Amino acid sequence: MLQIEEYIPDLVGGFAMTMGLYLFALFFGFGLGIILAIGRHYGGPVVSRLATAYIEFMRGTPLLAQILAIVFLPNALNVWLVSIGMAPIDTSWRILWPDISGEPRTILTPVIALCALTLGLNSGAYQAEFFRGSMASLAAGQTLAAQSIGMTKRQEIRYIALPQSLRRAIPAWSNEAVYLPKYTTVAYMVGVPELFSIAKLIVARTFQALAVYALVAVLFLVLITFITWIVNLFYAKVKIPGT
Repeated sequence: MLQIEEYIPDLVGGFAMTMGLYLFALFFGFGLGIILAIGRHYGGPVVSRLATAYIEFMRGTPLLAQILAIVFLPNALNVWLVSIGMAPIDTSWRILWPDISGEPRTILTPVIALCALTLGLNSGAYQAEFFRGSMASLAAGQTLAAQSIGMTKRQEIRYIALPQSLRRAIPAWSNEAVYLPKYTTVAYMVGVPELFSIAKLIVARTFQALAVYALVAVLFLVLITFITWIVNLFYAKVKIPGT
């Protein structure tokens, strides 16, 4: 029988960290994805190529490699600063917050912040393609209609393209919303105390690998099922009638 009562605060803290990484990456990636999609679809030759290069690079390289590169970038920068006689950047700070048992728990460090940022940068590249595909599906006649009534390109994007394309993109975009919680598990490789990292800690202390990892799998299953339900409910309310 699995005896993990003493580890419940750790599991709750790990789950909270996972949700923090997930929500930041999802919404940061959402904003970045819209900018990249507009740049790729409506930008000129230079902007479109830059957006395309970023998207293809982030989608074509492993997420773990991106996290390792960005997380260890401050260390490389500090080595360079010291070599030229400048003071290094302080990377030892941390923010603590009491967990459910009242014990202080680390909720933010430079590594956690950089890891969350990397997840957001990676997610933005994938979300951009969902939005760009949706923008490309809009009828060309709508652009002509916007021009005929004197709309600028910015007005066309704001009032015609975005309201329709964002709603059309939800079914495809939901894949990113559902998969992203599982991507956060990569953060354990750089010491972020998310749910999978906490599970490894419990296994090391209890030697009950099958039971602990089964529990984590069930938690992720419940979480992803809930996210899927929320996204489907939201899409049912905002979808364009007849599509």
